[in-house]
Amino acid sequence: MTSYRYANPDLVLLDIPGTGAAELRAVLGAPVERRRVTRMEAPDLPLIALVAHPFLRFARVLEAFATPQERATAPRLPGLTAEAALDILENPRAPLDHSRAYPQAQLKAALAPQTHPIRHLHRATRVLRAEEPLPEDLPSFTAPERPETLPEVPAEIRERLTRIYTKDFELLGYAPDCVAPRRAIAQIPTPAPHVWDLWPAFFDHQDIRIETAAEALPPPDVDLTPFADSLVGGRRGNTWAGREPNLIRHFRKLQPEFADQSRLAHLLAAAVVILRRDPNCTEAAELFHKITDGYSTQLASEMKLRWLVSITDSFADHGRDQAQRAMGIAGSLLANTLKLSETERRLYAVPRPWPPQRRLAGGGPLFDGMITYWVEKGEMITLMTERLERVCADDPQAGPFTREILRRAHRNNTVYRRLTELAGQTPPPLLDAELTEELSKLTSDLL
Repeated sequence: MTSYRYANPDLVLLDIPGTGAAELRAVLGAPVERRRVTRMEAPDLPLIALVAHPFLRFARVLEAFATPQERATAPRLPGLTAEAALDILENPRAPLDHSRAYPQAQLKAALAPQTHPIRHLHRATRVLRAEEPLPEDLPSFTAPERPETLPEVPAEIRERLTRIYTKDFELLGYAPDCVAPRRAIAQIPTPAPHVWDLWPAFFDHQDIRIETAAEALPPPDVDLTPFADSLVGGRRGNTWAGREPNLIRHFRKLQPEFADQSRLAHLLAAAVVILRRDPNCTEAAELFHKITDGYSTQLASEMKLRWLVSITDSFADHGRDQAQRAMGIAGSLLANTLKLSETERRLYAVPRPWPPQRRLAGGGPLFDGMITYWVEKGEMITLMTERLERVCADDPQAGPFTREILRRAHRNNTVYRRLTELAGQTPPPLLDAELTEELSKLTSDLL
C-alpha cells in the first residue's frame, strides 16, 4: 500500500504490513519519497515487495494493534481479538484506502489481502517471500522470527481467514496448512483503475491551496465509473461547516457527511467547493458539468439538501446557457426561501400543536395585493409542483436537483408539507376574539 523510494540502493519498496517490510525500511534508512496509496512514478527503478504467509501476517498485525508499541503510550485497539479483527476486515463500511484515520480503518488497511489492488503488487518487478533469504543485491536485515508451524487458531477463525485470503493463497503460493511456500508466485493480475489511482491528490493527503486548485481534483476527462461504483467508507458524521485552507484536508473533513454514499457524490461536492472559492477554475467547472451531465438523477436523490442547494447555486453561476442558470436559481431560491421561513419560525414563533386545533385569523391580505393561501382548498402548491416538474424534465442535467429540492420540501417538516396535509380538511375554528387579544398581549410581553 504505502511505497517508499530510496536512493541507496535505488529502488522502490512496497510496505505491506506484517511482512517484514518495516524492518527492511529501517535498514534502508530515510526514503527520498513516500506515497501513501497511489503509485510511485519511478519506471526505471526496481519495485520490490515482500509477502508472507497470510496467517502469520494476520497474527503479527493483530499483535501490533492489540499491544502497546514503542512509540505509543497505549495500544490502538486494546483487547482486540481475532474475531473482532475479522469483523472489521469484513465490514464493508470500514475503509481501507487511508481516507479515514481512526483505528478500525487503520486496522482494515493493514489487514487487507496482499493481492488486493490497493497494494499495487501487480506492479512489483520482484516479489520476495519473507520466509526465504533476500537476494544479495538487497541489504540484509534481521527479519522477525517466524514460527516453523502456523499459530493455533479456532476452526471458525481459520475458515474465515482462508476465505478472506483466498487470492493470497492462490497467487502467492502458500497453503493454509503449511508455513512454508508450496508453489512459485504467480503473475498478479493488473486490476482496472480504482478511485485512489484516479484521484491521487486526495488519497495521498497532499497539501494543495486555492492557487493551484485544479491539482486538488482528478482531470476533467477522468473515468467516472469507478467513483460511481465505490462508496465512501467510515463512520457517519454530522454536517461540517468549517473551512480549511488546504483543499485536500477540507475534502477529507467533508467525508463523514457522505458515508455510505458514492465517492462520486463526494467528488461533486469537492468540485463545488473549488468553484465557490475560485469561480474561474475551468477544470472544476468542466468536472462539475461532466459529473452532473452523466449522473444527475442518481446524485440528486443521494445528496443532502445542503449540497443540493450548493449544486443549484453552481448551476446559477456556471450554467452552460441562460435556461440552465435559470433552473439553478429556481432551486436555490426555493431552498433558501424555505430556510429563511423555517428559521424565523424556529427562532421567533410560539410552538404550537400540529395539526392546529384553532386559528388565530381567518385569512385576508398579506402585502402588496397578495392574499393568504386558502389552506384547506387551495391548489397553488399542486399547480406549482406540476409546473416545476414539466420545466425540470426539459433539463436532464440541472433539472433533477431543483426537482429534488421541492420533493425534500414535501418530505420534511416544512410549510409545503404542513399545508399540503391540511388540504381537504375542515378549517379549525377561530379563537375567541377576546382570547386572541389576551394571547397577543401575553406574547407581546414575553417576546
